[in-house]
Amino acid sequence: MSKKIVVIGSSNIDLIMQVERLPIPGETIMGGVFHQTFGGKGANQAVGAARSGGDVTFVSCLGDDSFADAIIESFKEDGINTKHILTKEKVATGTALIMIDQAGENCITVAPGANYELLPEHIDAIDSVLKEASFLLLQCEIHPATLSYIIDKAWELGIKTILNLAPARDLLPEQLAKLHLLIVNESEAAFLLKSPVENIEQAQAAAHQLATQVADSVIVTLGAKGAYAVTPSENFMLEAFKVKAVDTTAAGDVFCGALTTALVEEMSLKEAIRFASAASAVAVTRLGAQDSAPTRAEIEAMLNQ
Repeated sequence: MSKKIVVIGSSNIDLIMQVERLPIPGETIMGGVFHQTFGGKGANQAVGAARSGGDVTFVSCLGDDSFADAIIESFKEDGINTKHILTKEKVATGTALIMIDQAGENCITVAPGANYELLPEHIDAIDSVLKEASFLLLQCEIHPATLSYIIDKAWELGIKTILNLAPARDLLPEQLAKLHLLIVNESEAAFLLKSPVENIEQAQAAAHQLATQVADSVIVTLGAKGAYAVTPSENFMLEAFKVKAVDTTAAGDVFCGALTTALVEEMSLKEAIRFASAASAVAVTRLGAQDSAPTRAEIEAMLNQ
């Protein structure tokens, strides 16, 4: 069995402002602290998978601005295969504006830029890479048509696809049915089902409902409350590790990356979720997206606490 992970998705520059509290419309909050880091849900997932021990190839599209070379070099430092990262002329690298309050909660706006220049024709060009993958990991910060094309192609090639539906986006029923594993938080589950998911009981009900629509399993992440999973053979709840959150920006991305590494290593889904939860717990204690992703040793240290 192949041990390779392919992540296809977004790569951004994150412009972060730490503030006392998030502003309401029309309000200006003074006294913020500014940071600039690398982010993007796809890139965060790739870094999370690589640092947790995965053999990762990342497929993405960057602009022709000053950020591209630095981003690629950063990926290489984490041992990520960058041969299939494209650069698009006359387009800006994707950019995210992030505000974070003292409790670690955030609000984010994203300009996709070059991320929306990753097209189906580019996916056709990486057939050999996809065929070597044990798992394909996706999120929703690339063009909707390209995302749909990737899901269909992976199904045709028999590749197990994990999709984190973030940011939330409608998928056709036939595309949901081609997912090996769907990962959503409460708001994303509510978006898909068009019904409230505001407590653990509703989250569990949502997971069971969504599990009837996918090829295999569903995980609903519940932040500090943990995660609930439904598989064809069992369902279970796992509590989150207790930490003081500083920044939750990349928590879900790191969770997905580490989870994929664990599944490639043939951990059970329950073991993989616990491993991913430990990775996410370390991540939220740090500022930034990729900067927060822990190493394998740090994840194991959290597991052993």
